[in-house]
Amino acid sequence: MTSTVALRARTSIPHARLVACYAAILGTFPYLTLKISWVTGGTIGLRDPSFVDTSTMRFANLLTAGMDAAAIALAFALTYGWGRRIPAPLVLFPAWVATGLLAPIVLSSPVIGVDLLSASSSALPLEDWVWAVVYGGFTWQGVALLTAFVLYARDRWPVLTTAHARPVGPLGGLVGVASIGTAALHFAWAAGSTFALVPGRTVGLSARFLDVVVGVLTLLIVAALLTLHRGRLWPRLVVIWTGAGSMAGWGGWMLFTTVLGGPLAEGATLVQAAVYAVQVTVGVLAMAALLRRIPRTA
Repeated sequence: MTSTVALRARTSIPHARLVACYAAILGTFPYLTLKISWVTGGTIGLRDPSFVDTSTMRFANLLTAGMDAAAIALAFALTYGWGRRIPAPLVLFPAWVATGLLAPIVLSSPVIGVDLLSASSSALPLEDWVWAVVYGGFTWQGVALLTAFVLYARDRWPVLTTAHARPVGPLGGLVGVASIGTAALHFAWAAGSTFALVPGRTVGLSARFLDVVVGVLTLLIVAALLTLHRGRLWPRLVVIWTGAGSMAGWGGWMLFTTVLGGPLAEGATLVQAAVYAVQVTVGVLAMAALLRRIPRTA
């Protein structure tokens, strides 16, 4: 009987990973459909087709479509046996970026839903339903892809569930100070501050709540780094992985839209770009501080 229970436990994980994999892939289809339509001259969901008919928007649509295609490849790698033979950095980096971009949306999804239901977007170039499809797809995709990654990591690096880490060094202290400053800035934006933002920009409820989420995750990084050597590693690993990914992922995306074009580019300042660049740097340094303290056997 004991062997039967153990066999069921071993076989339940692959089934769960298959479900998570194909659920994540299914979650990419709405977004990919829109992007492919817009890149190829289609008008699905567009009130104003000229909105996507610029070189900047074509590049952005190709880039984001490519990111969703990469999410599909990542889902397969996290599920099938060949994914374990891929060098760890080639799996961990896209998984970290995906976590950083999708986790804040998943955590903010209830507020985003309320905002979409109550906000008037008649003046925007996209149909109202596009926002619901896009953010609903991101939420679905985020839950499924993050589940697939957790199951993959538990299978490939089981020692992480019991490992302990060493105390943080000077790099961890630097990250902690910079994280507190970054979190304070996000909380200030959530409260209505316009420091380093595009002049005259209207910030909706969901954007402000997203700032709160990123700010909280950033503060949790500080707590996790300070207690890294106390107790098991994996809870702090989850916190730092998610928080640092959110800082780097969202900071990188906002830096892209600020510098290379998009809705935030008009009137953007060098200060704004510098803030996002610092946020990306702090996120990367937070992960570096963590990786330096993980036992080599992990």
